[in-house]
Amino acid sequence: MNEELELYKLCCDGDLITELGWVSETEFYVWVSYWCLEDFMRGLEKICGPELFDDGGFEAYMQTGGVCIDLTEAVGWCIDLETVFSKEKYKH
Repeated sequence: MNEELELYKLCCDGDLITELGWVSETEFYVWVSYWCLEDFMRGLEKICGPELFDDGGFEAYMQTGGVCIDLTEAVGWCIDLETVFSKEKYKH
């Protein structure tokens, strides 16, 4: 399957993501519960490959109950997030 569909399924089919959306014109964030973080990261690595961590990784923000990740920073180099998550439908 293609990467875009796999990312959509990772984010929307299941309980890994508690919240997601465009927080600005250039930033798409996902909120992942701590207990789901390992499964989510394995899913991202499966989609993007080990290159996901080539530049030393990406930032995540620790919050109460979960981690906030800017997917545009994490996977924007291999997936056009706007084709997967339209800015109109997924505005946060």
